[in-house]
Amino acid sequence: MEGILKLKCSSCGTMFMSETQQSKCPTCAEQSSNMGSSGHGGCGCGHSH
Repeated sequence: MEGILKLKCSSCGTMFMSETQQSKCPTCAEQSSNMGSSGHGGCGCGHSH
């Protein structure tokens, strides 16, 4: 279990575990890569269209 970090999502502020030092939690990363498919997820990013 090397290289696992506890990070704070830059998008929604949720604490999450990451191995890649990405700035977004998996939920936000998925949201941003699938923009518009669901429109809203339980992420709390504050996107309102």
